[in-house]
Amino acid sequence: MLMEKSYIELEIAFNESTYDLIYNRLYLNGLTTILEENGTLKVYLPEADSLLAEKIRAELTSHDNIPASEINIGMFENKDWNTEWEKTIEPVYILDKLVIYPSWKKQELELSKGNIPIEIDPKMSFGTGHNETTQLILEQMSVFIDPAIDKYLLDFGSGTGILSIAAIKLGVENAVAIEIDEDSVQNAAEYFDLNGVSGNIVMHQADIADITETGFDVVAANITSNVIIPNLANIYTKLKPGGKLFVTGILKEETDALINELTKHNFLMQELKQRAEWSAFYAIKQ
Repeated sequence: MLMEKSYIELEIAFNESTYDLIYNRLYLNGLTTILEENGTLKVYLPEADSLLAEKIRAELTSHDNIPASEINIGMFENKDWNTEWEKTIEPVYILDKLVIYPSWKKQELELSKGNIPIEIDPKMSFGTGHNETTQLILEQMSVFIDPAIDKYLLDFGSGTGILSIAAIKLGVENAVAIEIDEDSVQNAAEYFDLNGVSGNIVMHQADIADITETGFDVVAANITSNVIIPNLANIYTKLKPGGKLFVTGILKEETDALINELTKHNFLMQELKQRAEWSAFYAIKQ
């Protein structure tokens, strides 16, 4: 988490048509810890990076046609940001199975019979359980993963590793997590240790085309459409016949396009879930 006493908040409002543009622009500028909150994407930068914030604003307006009125750069000084941030984070309950909580809420946690706890400190990145996409895919995994037959999972674009952690706690025996961002790989390894699943998960800083593992019962991916669609053929190859695919990170307006691509790659749709502007898909390999 950001420790500076002074920091910059870059906040950009998005809609269904601009989300990918904004996210990709931030990513191209080396920003991978991106918070989605109330229809905006936010990143936090040290005060010394003010020129980077201005550069991104200029690129968003000139190259991506994002109105300047939808971009805000704020400076916060002499504030314990960590404390303020922590006040906003509450445990997330996924159906009647998973409970995702930050470490500072552990003593307050209320668990019912059958609840499975997962400890993740947000650190302002995807995969904390506090955005709709993570919640949607975890709901589908909680319902459709069958420990009797689903033994081996690939977590594609793992971020914090929350999908791998959840899968193991739901009864999957082993997982492979892949992620290209070095910081995310290190964070995920910490969360695997924290949740007692390190012995069940192999982590690679790699893309799906670069790994040798195959024969997965399940593939789970919380990732944007411009990444998932070009990799559907790789996913199909990695899955066993009848294997399960869970995908989210897809905007509602992209739903039909993704279903068409799934059909083209010989996947059979089983369930579509939607919340806010997001879609999640459960399909099986034919």
